[in-house]
Parts: sequence; structure tokens; C-alpha cells
Amino acid sequence: MDLRMTKRALLVGSNFSAVPLLFALKRRGLHISVCGNRPDEPCHAHADQSYFIDYSDPNALLSLVENGDFDFIVPTGNDVAYMSTTFVAGKLGFPRFDSMETATIIHTKQAFRRFTERNDIPAPRSVRLQGDSPIETGALRYPLLVKPSDSFSGRGVTKIFDRTELAAAVADARRNSRTAEVVIEEFIEGSLHSHSAFIKDQEIAFDVFVDEYCTVYPYQVDSSNHPSRLFETVRLKTRAIMARVVKLLRLQDGLIHTQFLSNGDDVWIIECMRRCPGDLYGSLVDQSLGIDYADLVITLLLGEAFSVTPRFEPPLFFGRHTITSDTPSTPFSFSHSIPSSDVRIAQLKTTGKPMNSAPFDKLAILYARFETRDEMLKVTPDFKTFISLQTMQGDLA
Repeated sequence: MDLRMTKRALLVGSNFSAVPLLFALKRRGLHISVCGNRPDEPCHAHADQSYFIDYSDPNALLSLVENGDFDFIVPTGNDVAYMSTTFVAGKLGFPRFDSMETATIIHTKQAFRRFTERNDIPAPRSVRLQGDSPIETGALRYPLLVKPSDSFSGRGVTKIFDRTELAAAVADARRNSRTAEVVIEEFIEGSLHSHSAFIKDQEIAFDVFVDEYCTVYPYQVDSSNHPSRLFETVRLKTRAIMARVVKLLRLQDGLIHTQFLSNGDDVWIIECMRRCPGDLYGSLVDQSLGIDYADLVITLLLGEAFSVTPRFEPPLFFGRHTITSDTPSTPFSFSHSIPSSDVRIAQLKTTGKPMNSAPFDKLAILYARFETRDEMLKVTPDFKTFISLQTMQGDLA
């Protein structure tokens, strides 16, 4: 086939979480290039062409796209890929990307907290520290969470209970930030959830809610379930808040994914992203609803007609668990005793390959179908207790 007659897409990122996006592009008959500086990552194996560049350098990505004759550029499931791709889109005029200013508001904790405060979006009260600025918490009430402004997966996040712990927590957050910027916010008691909303013409065309749990590393989600246990009143409130965010920021068509806390009927927005969430999040929703989450993302990014018809109504009851460890190890295998006859495993590591401790590494992601809502809600928060990890160093319960 003459490649000049075939539209060309560049996938920015190459790890396992990007594979569903790659196959959604493949089904459209596109010529697919993949960029990323890890030749061992799986997307390169399926690419028509690979570019082994460090896409965290936006100018390196810009140079590649300027010379690559691409029709589409597609960010994958990390903030660096999204921000670099947005930078290039702004420079070269690719449609359906927000401005860099808007993307920075959404993907940087400091900027997002300023946005929520100025627009009365319910979120934890916070202060921001830049560089070596003095450490002040103002009128914030302990306990507090100290976070890097630009980190993810809970890296560098510390919960503190009094001022004696503040300096060490700030130092740790700065070490985990590329910009040394820190957010200090009030700790909110509540349950953690996520909301994926697909935006078309600045309206929410379709959305899903998921319950989330952090059970191994304190601020990294490792277990989740769909459908959510949230009451309809909380769903409506969250949906209304995010619809307002979409309007205020004049968001382009595409996904906006949000983590939020809920307590009773109260909602606090924690963070948002316009990229796909990682760790095969969308596959949980796919198996519960019978849709294709990654395909919906690509549909909007490519400007195609958007429609969703779930095959399963009501949804099937599914839980998801990312298998990690609180200590470094060399896995041999793992076993499980999950009370489900339908457990599906996405293996991420081979036997004998070293595994770092959470939140820096993971062994596998599994999905379990349950017969009832009650069973799903009982097992999902305790998934880790049903997993046994066998290692070269000796078994880890």
C-alpha cells in the first residue's frame, strides 16, 4: 500500500497502558509510528515505525513531528506525554488540543488549586510553595497532605499531623518534583472515586464513575470497581461540577478524567487529567459495560462521530487490582484465592525480572467478575489479601 495514501498517526509513549490506544488506531487502517526511548516497551513491537526519542523534551518531539508528515499525534497515559504533545499541537496547529495554558491548569496541582479557588470549585483548601520559598501553611488545619505539584502515583506525598513534620515532608515533595513546586492541602476524610467524562462540544456526552482504593502504597490507587457504589445525588453533583469546569476552561473534545473524594453528599475535586488514566483503567470499564474506552478516546481525538452503546445493561460487576509489593523483590510467580470463577490477568513482568517496591513498579493487573454488587464491594477493597506473591527471596504473603 502506498503510505502516502494512508493517514499517519504518531503515538507518543510506548508502555503497556498505551497498547489499547495503539490497537484502536490500527483498526482504522492508519500507519502508526511510536516514539519513546525504551525499545523494550510493547508498543514498539506493533508499530509500523519507531522513533527512540525522549519525548519529555518537547522540542525533540516538535522536531520529530515537523519532519514526520503526521496527520494525527496521540498522547498516551502519562502527564509528560500529554504536555509534550499539547506543546507540539499548539506549535503546529493540530486540532482538538487545549492551549498550553489550559493544559497546565489541569495537569499541574498548583495551577489547578488556584483555578478551583478562583472559581469556587469544591476542593481541599491549600497553599502553594515555589522553589525555596518560606514554608507557610496559613490558616490550614492539620492533618495536611504535602504533595509535589507535578508528580503522580502518590510519589512524594506525605500526610502530616503537626508542624514538626512539615519541613521533612516539603523536602521529600521537592525531591519528587521536576520544578520543586509543592502543594500543601488539608486532608479530607472521605471515599476516593474517579469520573471519566467524554466531552463533545463542551458537553458531557458520556461518563462513568469508579470506586478506588489505595491499599499497598498510601496514595497510589491499586484497586477499583465498576459499577460504583456512589448514590445518584453524588453523581449528579460531580457531573455538574465537571460540566462547569468544561465550560470555564472551554475544553476541546476529548476525555477529562477526575479523581474526587466524597463524604455523604459532599464532593471535593482532587485532580483532573485530559490523558488516559494508566494501569489499563479503561479495561475495567470495558469489561463491565461492554464498551471500548480507548476507542472512545481516539474517536474524539480524530474528530469522528461519537456514540456509545454499552452491551451490558445493567453493568457486570467487575473489580480490578494492580499487584505490587511494599518491598523490592524478584518475583517467581503469584497465586490468588479471589472468590470469583472469572479472573483475568494482564501479566506485566516475566519470572526473574526484579520488581521495585510500590509506587515504582507492578507485577500484574487482574480483573475479577462477581455475581453480585455486594460481593464486588466486599472483595475489591481487600484484593491484596487474596494475593500470594512467590519470590526468589522467599514467599511474600
